[in-house]
Amino acid sequence: MSGTIILVSNGPGELQAWVRPVLRELREVAPDRKVVISLIPCQFASGNETRLAETFGADHVTSPAEAVRFLAGDRTPAAFRGDSGAVVSLGGNTRMAVRMGRRLGFPTYRYSFIPFWHHGLRKLFVHDDRARRKARLLGAPDNRLATIGNIVADAVAQAEPAEAYGDPQLLLVPGSRDRYVRAILPLMLAVAEQVAAAWPGAAFSWPVSRLLSDDAIADAIAGTGSERIGGFGGERVGDEVVTPSGVRVRMIDEAERYPVMKSADLALAIPGTNTLEMGIAGLPAVVVLPLNRPEIIPLEGPGHWLSLLPVIGTPLKRHAVRLFAERMNYPVALPNQFSGEQLMTELKGIVTVDQVAQLVLADLADTQLLEHRRRRLLETMPQPGAARRLVSEILQGSSA
Repeated sequence: MSGTIILVSNGPGELQAWVRPVLRELREVAPDRKVVISLIPCQFASGNETRLAETFGADHVTSPAEAVRFLAGDRTPAAFRGDSGAVVSLGGNTRMAVRMGRRLGFPTYRYSFIPFWHHGLRKLFVHDDRARRKARLLGAPDNRLATIGNIVADAVAQAEPAEAYGDPQLLLVPGSRDRYVRAILPLMLAVAEQVAAAWPGAAFSWPVSRLLSDDAIADAIAGTGSERIGGFGGERVGDEVVTPSGVRVRMIDEAERYPVMKSADLALAIPGTNTLEMGIAGLPAVVVLPLNRPEIIPLEGPGHWLSLLPVIGTPLKRHAVRLFAERMNYPVALPNQFSGEQLMTELKGIVTVDQVAQLVLADLADTQLLEHRRRRLLETMPQPGAARRLVSEILQGSSA
């Protein structure tokens, strides 16, 4: 093989929406390159990222523990070795990726929605001109910036819409982390019952993340997790969740989520990369940021480590998250941030089943609004091609 490309990443959203399409592009245009996925520690991770990354088809996958040992001075893992190559940061701590590149003697590149500059980068890839302007203000030299588009669009583009199976079709997206799903799914099941009462022909799907543990899935379905913030559990019957009143929610494989996004009428989701995926697929959503249990929401930086302190950690984090959310004056749904329009309904704060259900029912009833939002999402969201541009830049740079 000629050269080693190390894709450094951290959490579930980045793996699915950035690493996978970049890896696929590398396999197409540079099949002779060895490609390694190197996972690094992250407070947003579920703990199952290594297992998920191993399904992508890279030559090697290394765990966060292996990255930490290497960066602490341990010998170079066999997976990383090569006469030439590149390190590509696709999520997580920039400094860790830069340090990895320095130890290996490889140039380091980074793609990020938040364009913080690090002088150790050969090039910073950004998704649009606004991010490029911000990167310049943060010190990035113009000749080390490249505007390549949004890689999430590449992840969604190849999917064909799934076959319709109900009217309306509601997609439930409670996330890919164990604590979130235990907290949110029971609330979503209760919302589904209210929607089904108003729309007897409604159909419901839940794309089940491969990052979730079996225990978390079972607890969420049963509604027995201590994190539950409202609603109730049901019973698992094969690949369906059956609620107390008999509403059936299909459990679909995560790999099928893009086709279902393209055929559904509306989604009920929590904030995250998933909202951008929905936007690119043209799927409007009700996006809920519940603060009923703020201690389950990950924090970045010092806030995360403070939350780990015994006894006082949880109250500190609860207060910090609420304070942050109260001061947050930007949209929680990524399509609303990117477009500058209210293309997804948002709800933030202490939420109840009735509040969420009312928003979902109101959106479903307003077919003109849904059609307008669907059209504007397709018009304003990113188009595919970013993965190819990124890979082209890296291959040119690593061969220079």
